[in-house]
Amino acid sequence: MQPYLAPIAIIVSVVVSAYFLSRQIRMNFLLSLRNRSFEFSLYSRDPLLKARVRIEQRFGNLFERTEPISIAVIKQSIEEDSQVLSDILTLLAHWENMALAIYSGVADEDVCFEMVAGTLKQHVWVFRSFIEKRKQTNDRAYYYLLKLRRRWEERLSNFTKSEFQRVLPIGRRTTRLPWSIGTRRGEPPPLDQD
Repeated sequence: MQPYLAPIAIIVSVVVSAYFLSRQIRMNFLLSLRNRSFEFSLYSRDPLLKARVRIEQRFGNLFERTEPISIAVIKQSIEEDSQVLSDILTLLAHWENMALAIYSGVADEDVCFEMVAGTLKQHVWVFRSFIEKRKQTNDRAYYYLLKLRRRWEERLSNFTKSEFQRVLPIGRRTTRLPWSIGTRRGEPPPLDQD
């Protein structure tokens, strides 16, 4: 009877080890996903911070604006200082890159939402005329950004107060991976409908 116990013990230990290894790999993946999300803070990169400061010097505090900036005002500002165009493009490209990173599963949407949802919504609203003008020549301009803004506006309208979830959830899933939302493995999820 003893000769049969050794192979069973080996099989059980291999299965248990594989289980714990897969959990460790998953936890490392979730941690790296969340850490990557912190790169989308507007203070994470010096050129981005400088662009934001110059935009606010030119147009005032964007959170105090009650109307979007008209394309005429933006054009006049660009004529007075060509850096304004680069700053607006830098800011909107940052948001588009974050939206694409979320869509592709490189960044954690919940972390990004908690960190910058209100700012993203306000920037898209303030530069609405600029975005619409760019979309006239390139209908894919800011595609992912606008999809994300729509989704986040809905979340923000239902938002009261939340507590941030643990970085490494154990025993329950808190991160929605894009390839696991009703799609076959390896396929990107469908985009939100307009």
